[in-house]
Amino acid sequence: MDHLKAINQKARRIQAHVGAPVAANDGTADAPASAAASDPDALDVVGLESRQGPHIPLGCSLVFAPGWEVDSTGGTAGLCQPVERDLFDCHLACFWPAHVPDQLNHAPDWTGKCAAAQKDWRKIDLIFP
Repeated sequence: MDHLKAINQKARRIQAHVGAPVAANDGTADAPASAAASDPDALDVVGLESRQGPHIPLGCSLVFAPGWEVDSTGGTAGLCQPVERDLFDCHLACFWPAHVPDQLNHAPDWTGKCAAAQKDWRKIDLIFP
């Protein structure tokens, strides 16, 4: 794309990183023009490709191990907030591996002591297998 010209420092750095040919009258960029000429695929658009992410088991975990508290992208930006939310919402809207008991068969009243779980979450019973 010779008809576009880098006009600021950031654009010249991007142009140098991609290896695009520098205009003849612009002597400020340090990228060699031969990098793009030697490999025609070097300037292909790769913006729509997605990288292979980390393999992280989604859903509720069987073992609580600190260090597995990651979101769907492998980072920590999309974790459940506040932390109390993981007690009720483990697999639908958040990616915090939590131990949520089966409320239908095994522990129907594990939140029986709580008037409002958002305020009284410390009173929730411990469930042992």
